[in-house]
Amino acid sequence: MEKHRPHDTRHTCVSLLTAAKADERFIQKIVGHKGQNVTRVVYTHLEIQELIEEIDKI
Repeated sequence: MEKHRPHDTRHTCVSLLTAAKADERFIQKIVGHKGQNVTRVVYTHLEIQELIEEIDKI
């Protein structure tokens, strides 16, 4: 079994909120970032399904 750290849960939370189209300012407040850029760039991860949907648009 893989080791999971509390920080992994933080990443997952932000990624799920982003996938659910939650307001970036709301997510930023929850995780305590001073700027939305950190939340957007560092803490969000594209899901495979999202990648497929974007590729299909081409």
